[in-house]
This record gives sequence, structure tokens and C-alpha cells, in this order.
Amino acid sequence: MQNIEQLARDLGAALQLCPEYVRMVAAKERNEADEALQEKMQALGLVRMQYQREAAKGEGRDEVPDKARMNEYETRFQAIYDEIMANANMAEYQAAAKELDDLVKFVTGIISGCAQGEDPASFEPKDAGCGGDCGGCSGCGYSGI
Repeated sequence: MQNIEQLARDLGAALQLCPEYVRMVAAKERNEADEALQEKMQALGLVRMQYQREAAKGEGRDEVPDKARMNEYETRFQAIYDEIMANANMAEYQAAAKELDDLVKFVTGIISGCAQGEDPASFEPKDAGCGGDCGGCSGCGYSGI
């Protein structure tokens, strides 16, 4: 067990040296340094909170959510989200994060296959790309309002 744990830690250290990881970290740092992008992300969070506050009015209270206001929040949310995703730094981060995520899924697929008896030298996991369900994804960050 201890040998397997050490190999996993060694693999983690090697992952942090690979070009995909280095690219993602650099892209993340550029995102964090992009003040305009950060302001838009804060604005997006504010609109999300406003929407949620309005939607909560219907949860056992005397107040009723204002559907027109909720539609306005949804429209503003989508507009800000589109601006964020059009940002060059965000686009680079998304591409870099996907590349790293695909690599990690591929490696995990190999490990899972081997745990099921596949040949470690030749096993090729199936496509490790996006499955379309954003629920468990850490990729783009889009979750709607």
C-alpha cells in the first residue's frame, strides 16, 4: 500500500511539471491579474445573488418572486457571462484547463482499467473528453443562475 501511495504522489509531482499543468497555471495567473475580467466575474456573482434572493421569495414566505425581475437578472447574467467567455485570458484558461483535465482523465482511465485487470502496457481508455453533464465538472464554471 505504501509503495502505491508513493507512486501516486510521484505521479502527482510529475503532473505538476508537465506542459499542460504549467500552461493552466500560467493562464490562471493571467486571469487573476486581469482586473477587467475580475470585475466582470464579481458582477456575475452579484447578479446570481440578486436572482437567488428574488427566487427565494416564493419559499414559504408571503412575498412572491417578481418574474419580470428574474428574467431581467437572467438576461444580465447571460450578457456578463458571454463577455467573460469572450475575454482572451478566459479563453486561454478554458483551453488550458480542458487540456489538463483531459490528461488527468486519461491517466485515471488507465489506472481504473488496470484495477479491472487490463494490461498496463497496452490499455487505452476510451475518450476522456466532456460528457456533456456539467454537474461534476470543474471546467468552464458555467452553471447558469
